[in-house]
Amino acid sequence: MFITKKRNPMQFLYKLTAMILIMLLLVSCGGNATSGGDKPDNERKPEVTAQHDVQQDKDPEQQQSEVSKESDSPFYVNISFGAYMDAKSKLISTLSDALATNPGTEFNSMSLLGVVIVDIALAPVSCFGLGQNAAVATLGILGAEDVEYSESGNQYSIKYRNKDGKKCELQGEYNKAADALKCIVKIDGKESLISEYRKTSFGYVSQIYAVNEDGSTYVYQLAVSDKNGAVGISKVSAVPPSLTGNEKIDFPKQCQEWYAIEGDEVTGVTSDGKKISFVYTPSEV
Repeated sequence: MFITKKRNPMQFLYKLTAMILIMLLLVSCGGNATSGGDKPDNERKPEVTAQHDVQQDKDPEQQQSEVSKESDSPFYVNISFGAYMDAKSKLISTLSDALATNPGTEFNSMSLLGVVIVDIALAPVSCFGLGQNAAVATLGILGAEDVEYSESGNQYSIKYRNKDGKKCELQGEYNKAADALKCIVKIDGKESLISEYRKTSFGYVSQIYAVNEDGSTYVYQLAVSDKNGAVGISKVSAVPPSLTGNEKIDFPKQCQEWYAIEGDEVTGVTSDGKKISFVYTPSEV
């Protein structure tokens, strides 16, 4: 009799989402657009292309350390966003695996689903700094039409019509000095998502305010420090204050529901108020 290992659907979903974002990032960066938006490949500046090729060969920490040096490159926002997404995905994947493989907390891993789904709405961020052609090529994969890209200084905007015919817009503002990006997603003129992250002395803090189709609103708060971190989830009635960069690694624990990992110890409070604590043993690959 063959015994198959129980797979974690949350972990699979996060990996799938990450793969989609990476694919979109590669399409936008490999397309024929520059920060000017409409120049063909043979008019690209060779030194910019070479710098980007080198960046792709580096790990996220190396990329992150050079964000401030890339202020004249159209790729520095991509580098920052990619480094943050890599740190976030590792934390969510680890916590998901920990909860899903620990007896009694299997279903609590599904609470992290919302943190994963919102990443898809942020896919257009991969086009920031790369112009109209990149935005059209990238969003075309998602079935978007009537794509309009614009940027001014550190502010970006991508408008499009999604496959359901709804008018969508992603606005972003990047603070290079703080390595912080704040994005607002609008659907038919109404805000549906506000996402922000900031670099800190220990890693990253981030916050996501999401409006569901039924009108309910939630906030997800994250803090990441290498392999450690926390994720908090709360149902709210208003947009929370923006991040300051002074948040501590345990700031998500102020949420109604939260999960944290430090070393191999997992702690948390479930959606029904139950406290949990256990030692995490990574599942086999």
